[in-house]
Amino acid sequence: MAITAILRTIKQAVWIGWKVETNWADPLVFAIYYLIRPIAGLLIVGFIFLIGSVVSGIVDPGLFAFLFIGNTFFIYVAQIMIMMSMLIHEDRAHYEVLKHIYLTPGSLQWYIVGRALNGVMNASVSLLLTLGLGVLIFQYGMSIPIPIDWLSIDFGLLSLGLLVGIVCFMAIGFILCGINIMTSKVQFMLPEYVSGILYLFGGVVFLPELLPWWGQHVSNVLPITYFLRIMRFSVIHHTGFDVQMNLLYLAATTIFTVLAGLAFFRVAMFKARRDGLIDKKEEY
Repeated sequence: MAITAILRTIKQAVWIGWKVETNWADPLVFAIYYLIRPIAGLLIVGFIFLIGSVVSGIVDPGLFAFLFIGNTFFIYVAQIMIMMSMLIHEDRAHYEVLKHIYLTPGSLQWYIVGRALNGVMNASVSLLLTLGLGVLIFQYGMSIPIPIDWLSIDFGLLSLGLLVGIVCFMAIGFILCGINIMTSKVQFMLPEYVSGILYLFGGVVFLPELLPWWGQHVSNVLPITYFLRIMRFSVIHHTGFDVQMNLLYLAATTIFTVLAGLAFFRVAMFKARRDGLIDKKEEY
């Protein structure tokens, strides 16, 4: 019975999240928005590579593949954390339903999981669009070869790394939810700060080895570093990569992040109940 209630809560949360995401425009406008969003990020990364290649006089397709894959799979980080960071603000201050959700038999924690899974769905759509449009725009439109053999992708390793990574990013999202339930007016900036740190130190657009020594230490404790390494290897299959070691590091950092996220969220909810923050009005 408990499992049935949890699954029902998650299912309804996913449905609510989808309706919230899509009800602001008619289907055509929303479809255009869905296309423009990944294209914009893709073009920024592509033109950064082109400008850098012109300045240096070296065009390395391998470097572009590194940049392309890292930026593409970073979509999961950005989408999940932004959605979960804004969740508390929207449900508490905008729609004023957080207090009702908290009092329902379904757990607020599982409701947040369901809303996060809606972010995963959106990120997956953006990922597929980015991969497809990236090949069309750069490989066929701008004649930049992308050294990816789409038929030899290790989908087993890709799926495993993606699953563990999504769990980790959702755990980070719980930390953001905990911060936002105890504060106000930081929900717009917080995901930008966190995603910016992960973008810089996680090896999204350049190797962590290029960072100063202290930056490399920061990179080595971030799960996104190992997540992106596994994503790149499953697609490109570059040599000299220790799959088992990177999977082990990804699993260890994810377990730590999950435990830290759940513990922080519980502490935040205790403080929110004690201080009356669950139904706090934010008039600004």
